[in-house]
Amino acid sequence: MSKKNKVKTVYKEDDGRTVYSMAALEGKTPEDLEERDRQRKNAVKVTRKERRAMIAAAFQVYGPILLIIVVGFALAAMIVYFLIK
Repeated sequence: MSKKNKVKTVYKEDDGRTVYSMAALEGKTPEDLEERDRQRKNAVKVTRKERRAMIAAAFQVYGPILLIIVVGFALAAMIVYFLIK
């Protein structure tokens, strides 16, 4: 008895077909996926210039606060250092 050669199918490109929905494996229902799609369609589009302006404004607001916290920790570390010395 000899083995018969199997014909192997070779796929060259992804044609986009889905064999099984993997959404259930992530714990998401089809309703959750539809809601996510609706939210993406209703999302606000911002340009690169607007995004940079928002980031710059955030740094201007939170920068001084971060600087105060870092200086406070540095002062506390210096006080502890001199008390131990």
